[in-house]
Amino acid sequence: MKHFDDIKDDEIRIISRQEKPFYRKWWFWAAVAGVIAITAIGLLQTRKNHRDLAASMDMTAANIESEAVAPTIMRTEPATVLVRDTSVNDVPLRLYTPVNAVPELCVGYSSTNDPSLILAFQAADVRADNNDILGAFVLKGELLSRGRSKKGFCAILDGKIQLGMAESTPLLEETIEKEGYFFRQYPLVLDGQMVQNKPKNKALRHALCEYNGAIVTVSSMGRESLHDFAQALADLGVQNAIYLVGDDAYGFCRTLTENAPAETTTWGVQHDSKTYEKVSFIVWRAND
Repeated sequence: MKHFDDIKDDEIRIISRQEKPFYRKWWFWAAVAGVIAITAIGLLQTRKNHRDLAASMDMTAANIESEAVAPTIMRTEPATVLVRDTSVNDVPLRLYTPVNAVPELCVGYSSTNDPSLILAFQAADVRADNNDILGAFVLKGELLSRGRSKKGFCAILDGKIQLGMAESTPLLEETIEKEGYFFRQYPLVLDGQMVQNKPKNKALRHALCEYNGAIVTVSSMGRESLHDFAQALADLGVQNAIYLVGDDAYGFCRTLTENAPAETTTWGVQHDSKTYEKVSFIVWRAND
């Protein structure tokens, strides 16, 4: 029998060791692990760089925005009146929202000729016995009349309107002390609830309202009872409202835009009778 491990003296046998595949060697996996580690570190660094870049861009954008907004806030936009029509409970309504304008009171038709006024409604009623203003009325700190037969009131202090309902209110004295404005009218809506009033006739109606956080005036586009008008305001979502003189009471809406003539819409009648010498208005003046 021949044995493979028998080697003769004159015989040379080459013995070779079978090599392992390279993927089974330690250095291969060490290299793979190194590549993975380097790749992971690179990805993490890239993400960090992206985050830093994004943060830097956000800060730059914020700085640019703040620089752009500042002049906008400082610039005064043209005063105007936004007009919108709607209908509630089959009562057609027109809403007037003054923009960039300050409210105040004035007395006499001639006082409404100022071209800087953009909206005007007759405010307090006139007494039938002496043609005086009906109810407490304060004009730039001066008390022109007294009375509280109507519980609704409007107080204007520092260009801000406050509406309410009360027989007496400290706001009357405050408007006198701080040179503000004050007048009384029928209350229509208080805290979102309609307020009943005695007049039962139908007429064109106007109201001064607190609505969606802003002060607006609302007019009926047809003849309505005070009850239906007040209920429509409450259902519209008005928070507080007082009446403004309606029927044929004079008023106007003036829209002012840059590089364009003013467009004025008027309603009612300007009476020449001495009965209306003390007619009062709530107006909005362009905020220069």
